Amino acid sequence: MTVIAWPQVVLAAIVAIPMYVIKGCYHLSLLDRIGPSRGSWRKDLPIYLQAQIVRYLPGKIWGIVYQSQRMSGTHQSTAVLIANLWQMATTNALAAGLVISLLLALRYSYAWALLLIPVVIAVEWLHRHPAMETWMLKQLARFLPRLAPLASSGPLPPMPWKGTAMLCSEWIFYFLAFACMLHDLVDWHSLFLLATWYGGASLLALAAFVVPAGIAVREAIFVAAPQVTQADAATLAITAALARLAFLGSEISAALLASALNLGKRHERQ
Repeated sequence: MTVIAWPQVVLAAIVAIPMYVIKGCYHLSLLDRIGPSRGSWRKDLPIYLQAQIVRYLPGKIWGIVYQSQRMSGTHQSTAVLIANLWQMATTNALAAGLVISLLLALRYSYAWALLLIPVVIAVEWLHRHPAMETWMLKQLARFLPRLAPLASSGPLPPMPWKGTAMLCSEWIFYFLAFACMLHDLVDWHSLFLLATWYGGASLLALAAFVVPAGIAVREAIFVAAPQVTQADAATLAITAALARLAFLGSEISAALLASALNLGKRHERQ
């Protein structure tokens, strides 16, 4: 990789916008299931996407604080917290299974990709049988008394198949973004390997609570393991930098676009 095609990076950022919108829709679906009241997706989606920008502040909790305050009129802060925690758990469970299966498939045998089937089935089972969510909520309520009203409200309703579909479709736009960004710069096998390992580095970076949203940690992990992708250090460093720029730009664009559409519809009604 010797030439950076900046138009491709911009295109990658645009292609990744639906990934963040879908992530927000999944989150709002969780909120509607957990909380006693349903909010307006038109109003709540921009707030959620804005909160994802705020989370880049050190500590990783300020995004939840911002979202809780902005949604206080329709959603309890405890419901916002639980929705974020459960989304993180299900999203990362699917991500871990996907990364492991694809890394094995791309490095050894494509038959390993079949591991994705039980992973997706397990996520769908969790959505259809929310007993695990209900149990975890009750356990958290033992240590956080403010969660008691949610825990005592009965079992959570199951999430329809669209929940699993949304989680899976996020990855479609993720890989499409990498395909746009690295097109003609690396071969297709290396492209998918780099994209998969970048997702794996993101999972490993979750342990860095002091660093804003894993900034530098993810990239450091990605670059520090060339044996995973068999790529040279320059390719890894450039890919990490471009991916950070593309996805950050996409995240900001998604928040701005959702906020602008919300303001536009508000002015139309006035």
